[in-house]
Order: sequence, then C-alpha cells, then structure tokens
Amino acid sequence: MMPQRVLAGIAFVAVTATGAWALPTVGALPARVEVENVAARRMRPLPDARPVLVMYEDKDAQTQNDKARKVLGRITDQAFNRAIFEFAAVADVASYNWWPAKKYVLADLQKIAARENTVLFADWTGAVRKAWGLKEHKSTLVLTGADGKVLFAGEGTLSDAQIAALVAELKKLGCKTD
Repeated sequence: MMPQRVLAGIAFVAVTATGAWALPTVGALPARVEVENVAARRMRPLPDARPVLVMYEDKDAQTQNDKARKVLGRITDQAFNRAIFEFAAVADVASYNWWPAKKYVLADLQKIAARENTVLFADWTGAVRKAWGLKEHKSTLVLTGADGKVLFAGEGTLSDAQIAALVAELKKLGCKTD
C-alpha cells in the first residue's frame, strides 16, 4: 500500500502533466462554461458565438490589472467596439456560494453593476477557473474569437508588452483603440 503523500504527489504530477492547471493557450478552444448575469439572474455561456474578452477575478485579484483595466476601458467604452466584441467581467465568487453569504454578495454585485452601468457575471461554482485551468487570486484576461478559440490569455499583473499584445488582437478584430 502506498503512503498518502506519495499518492497525492502522483496526482499532482498527473494533473500538471495534462495541463489542467495551465492558462488556456492561444489557438486552444477552452471548455464552454456558464456564468450568471447578476442583474438579469440568468445563465450564459462562455465563450460565445462572438468574440469575448473575459476578465476573471476574485476579491483578492481586483487591483492586479488596474493598468490594463484603464487601457481596456477606453476601448470597451466605445459603442463601435461593443458591436464587435463583448467584455465579460466575471467574479469568482465560489467561496461565497452558501447561504446567507450568497444573498449579500449577489446584492453587492448588483449594486456595482448598476453604479458602473455595466454587466457583471458571477461564477458561483468556480466552473470557469476549474475548466480553464486558472489560478485562484490571480486576475486573468482571456480573449476568444467568434470561433471560441483563444486569441490572447494573460494571468496576474499584465506587462506593458502583454497589454500591447491584447490591444493588437482587439485591433485585428476591427476595434478602434485610439
């Protein structure tokens, strides 16, 4: 009989070797998962049948990509660009998926969405993080094309070069970035 820590080590190596904890790679087709629109209280799939930029964060990662958020805000705020791609801000709220916490977190997310005049999505089960191999407590940006394939993926605080690469991909989609 193998000791428990040996079995755990084997499981860790097996998961690592299959890439289950790796950020989606460019060209890959990430698993289709559902998140909840907190205002409409209905589910929607990611990726979708049109290009979508997903910003996935939990409460600990909110400030990691402030610079990218400012650059992208100038792009996502343009009506012309919103017709080309969707921006999906997804909150990893899996740690609050219990009563009564869920009720309060949902109310807070709805207030933020109304105040910012934006659509927010909630991932109550961590489905996106698990299916796409994202790390907890890391801000993640994933841009997918109309075919659902990854055009850009970055995790943690994006460098200036990564932000430029993301903006370049948005330009390729036809977005105005000035």
